Amino acid sequence: MATKDAAALLSKDFVIVKIDTDRAIGAKDLAKRFIDKEQGLPWFVFLDGNGKRLIDSTRSKTGNIGHPAQPEEVAYFKTMIQQVKKHLTDNDVNALIQSLEAFNKAAGIQPANAH
Repeated sequence: MATKDAAALLSKDFVIVKIDTDRAIGAKDLAKRFIDKEQGLPWFVFLDGNGKRLIDSTRSKTGNIGHPAQPEEVAYFKTMIQQVKKHLTDNDVNALIQSLEAFNKAAGIQPANAH
């Protein structure tokens, strides 16, 4: 998602804020506001303009998707984007997912069942 193309698409709807919970003052308190229990990293949340949680990377039954790599994690990430998008088109969302999948492949991240 850090590619120029993906960043341009994401900027249509989102302001990305990275919070370092180990070094940023007040970050742990902020994290406690949104995270109910210990989560792996990365963990992310989509908020509305008033700071209300719209959806986060924690699936109810299986936990945090972290960096979406497995097909079910990528599918959930796509669901998240579709649920909160305002200006992104379906083609934009598909391009984001393709970018994520291309990154995973280039990084050697393979689905668990692709050995």
